Amino acid sequence: QQPGGAFLVATSPGRDVIQQVQRPGVAGRVGLVFGSPPTKDVSSPLQPSPLAFFMAIAGAAAALSRARVTRQAWAKGAPQSTSGIRYRTPLGNHLRNASIATFEECTERRRYEPLVFKFGRRYARAKGGHIQMAARRSRCSGHHSTGLGLSFTRHARRYRVIDFGRTKRGIFGTIETIEYDPFRNARICLVKYEDGEKRYILHGLGYFVGQQVISDEQAPVFVGNAMPLSAVTIGTQVHNIEMQPGKGGALQRAAGAAATVLSKDYETVTVKLQSTEVRLLKKDCWCTIGRVGRTEANMIDKGKAGKRYQLGWRPRVHGKAKNACDHPHGGGEGHSPIGHNYPMNPFGQCIFKRTRNPKKKSSKMILIRTKRKSEL
Repeated sequence: QQPGGAFLVATSPGRDVIQQVQRPGVAGRVGLVFGSPPTKDVSSPLQPSPLAFFMAIAGAAAALSRARVTRQAWAKGAPQSTSGIRYRTPLGNHLRNASIATFEECTERRRYEPLVFKFGRRYARAKGGHIQMAARRSRCSGHHSTGLGLSFTRHARRYRVIDFGRTKRGIFGTIETIEYDPFRNARICLVKYEDGEKRYILHGLGYFVGQQVISDEQAPVFVGNAMPLSAVTIGTQVHNIEMQPGKGGALQRAAGAAATVLSKDYETVTVKLQSTEVRLLKKDCWCTIGRVGRTEANMIDKGKAGKRYQLGWRPRVHGKAKNACDHPHGGGEGHSPIGHNYPMNPFGQCIFKRTRNPKKKSSKMILIRTKRKSEL
């Protein structure tokens, strides 16, 4: 700062000198002058000129263009195709089309420890503990040995206790955090109630930190509130629906899932599920208003087989590639046919057979069954 005027000189290696000069007595008028470093006294203010102003604009535009090219060259992954998904940088063919979540909706990285515990999984094993064929073929822990006799636990997970039943009735709660849950593809929210208790609930579309939620029969039909199906207006989307009153939410809990209330009767409510199935539910079953968040979860591509192996799924082998003693499709010379009128599973049963027991009591509650992909 010089007496009678302001003078600023900005220099950088390999670039011209930008001089900002403020005329004395005139506030708000700044001149930009390009040139080489001054070699004499520059205490006297310089007069701005149209040519210098034009050159300053051209230089700023060129700098922005160079910065844009640099960002594109060093960006981590391709541009986002949708909110919440980012494509990984293809450092190899295994990451050519791989995409991962951006976790932009999560607000906290640390979990609430009182509601977290280590969940011992049997991985499709029977209660007796012996290994069955289904467990040996398809599931694993994902915690593989390092070859040195040590357990490789980098992908270990801890289970979060979630209040699927929304049993905290008549008390308002405030959403404090939105967190990641390794056991589901949706996010979870930590809710603090007025009495000081904290519980986890499923994160729905439109939830935000600081939102007030309540579970009550007279609760307003607003996103995040829980109520019986009898209190929900027709045409409303709901999730986390109970199959039996008091048993906790069992339907429409995955990311992006929601059911639509079609009609109400004296004892039952007609609901259309995400799988196109239309069924009756008791009016005393509780549900949560809205759709489960993170609707883009089905668009994520793991990119490589190793990622699925880390999640606990073993590699699959086609039946035609096995021996005849291992699979009904196995055996033969070269690429021989399966040798049956219809495809079979490893146990010799038709894979197109419906597995639901037609004599089940709840079958009468299903009005329209789920349509196959060929019927959609």
